[in-house]
Amino acid sequence: MTHRTPVRHSLAAHLLLALILAASCATAAPRLQDRRGPYSVEVWIDGRPARTFSHRGESYVLGERGRRYTLRVQNHSGRRVEIVATVDGRDVLDGRPGSFGKRGYLLPAWGSVTIEGWRLSQQEIAAFRFSSVGESYAARTGDARQVGVIGVAFFPEAPLPPPVYEPYAARDDHWGQNVPDDGEYAPSERRRMSAPQPPAASAPSGRAEGDGAPSSARSSESAAAARGRLAPSYERPGLGTAFGERHYAPVTNVPFERANSSHPSYLLGLRYNDARGLMAMGIDLRPWRRHYDEAQRRRYATPFPAQPDYAAPPPGWDE
Repeated sequence: MTHRTPVRHSLAAHLLLALILAASCATAAPRLQDRRGPYSVEVWIDGRPARTFSHRGESYVLGERGRRYTLRVQNHSGRRVEIVATVDGRDVLDGRPGSFGKRGYLLPAWGSVTIEGWRLSQQEIAAFRFSSVGESYAARTGDARQVGVIGVAFFPEAPLPPPVYEPYAARDDHWGQNVPDDGEYAPSERRRMSAPQPPAASAPSGRAEGDGAPSSARSSESAAAARGRLAPSYERPGLGTAFGERHYAPVTNVPFERANSSHPSYLLGLRYNDARGLMAMGIDLRPWRRHYDEAQRRRYATPFPAQPDYAAPPPGWDE
């Protein structure tokens, strides 16, 4: 009888360990990269790609508070795809928590699309702009748990049409940079697009830095922080994405049927933060700095540096 007890305890321990591992796998965040297969996603700041770093198999973007950014998604295949994009866990079309079941933008074969902000209507968007966590759209609508992450899910079209062959002009270009940008496309007619709601009008304008969360959201997060689960968003360091100014960006509705309605073929993404936040995550920014210094040296190198009128004697020449 005595030899059975350790066996029972061991089985129980193994079952408990299996349950713990299953729970951890279920809640683990996906490993996000900015390009896989025929697709890629980039963050652009001031008309050029943002500084992006690879760290432990994931892609990280260096942002700066107050700067506006856009998402540029590219399709290097001969199939049309629908893309569902989220920022800080919020769908870019309706501003609510992201889900694969939502509708997105149409990405043409061998084309690209630029997503400029949260969609207000078929005519306008609210710009993506780096902000403090407390000023982020996610925090101001009540939940900043997913702040700092960008995701794009890709759904190929069905039934599969005949492939569109790559344009000849783009074949020598590694990532199809010679392919003209086809602009921003609208979601399918199958579901009506609802615009995300801007932050509550009761939030006072001109508030002090870090004082962006509504009182209801702040009180709920403060209660969670008191239970040791989460720091209030207005006290968290690093960057989030604000609900920025209004811009004109028209789109139209088009029909589209997915090959698989619930599972994307690829899931890409990036994590973003300011310099201090990236370094705290173990990302070494110094290689970029060395590259920047070298670029500056080469930019200001001159073929005829200033010389004296006559040759200068070497040290000790007349001794």
